[in-house]
Amino acid sequence: MRRPSEVKWFRLRVAFALGVLILLVVELSGHRSWLVIVPQALLILGIIVTSALDLRDLRRRRAAAVGPPSE
Repeated sequence: MRRPSEVKWFRLRVAFALGVLILLVVELSGHRSWLVIVPQALLILGIIVTSALDLRDLRRRRAAAVGPPSE
């Protein structure tokens, strides 16, 4: 398996996670409104989507590395 820094969507996923944590701090400080919850939900969705994209990319690379069976 590749190192996380070599995975295509890793940096964007880290940025999304930092955004979620920052908004969590804002939410815990008492500013619980839709202006906090909606972006937080979108960032969490971004983490899920980029994780799925990385898994798809890793599966494609494994399939390409194995190659077709030789006769």
